[in-house]
Amino acid sequence: MDERRDFVRLKKRIKVMYKVIVDRFASTAVPPNITYTDTLSGNGMTFMSAKKIDEGVKLDITFEIEDGKKQGIDTAGVVLGSKQLDGGEHEIRVKFTDIDEPQKDRLARYVMREQVKTKKK
Repeated sequence: MDERRDFVRLKKRIKVMYKVIVDRFASTAVPPNITYTDTLSGNGMTFMSAKKIDEGVKLDITFEIEDGKKQGIDTAGVVLGSKQLDGGEHEIRVKFTDIDEPQKDRLARYVMREQVKTKKK
């Protein structure tokens, strides 16, 4: 089966904060979960979680990329799937569902720059 992607995927560890969205809003009373990405692209990411997150669960996601801007990326996403790894952690696949075009472009440029850096090493 051919897998087609609209965006290049970058294998990079970036700190991510997320909350589960319930009834269209993430609870402000609950502190965010903090984890790290495994991969990142212009339209999604994978990250590690101690707990399984079911497919279809909506997340409020915040992360920062090193591109010289002070503002982080705030978006919403939906869990596409979860896979338990040998160590007990879960790899969570997320598609961004609420990312505006300027942020998507900024993220895609960042991923491309990091890919070029990696290939030069």
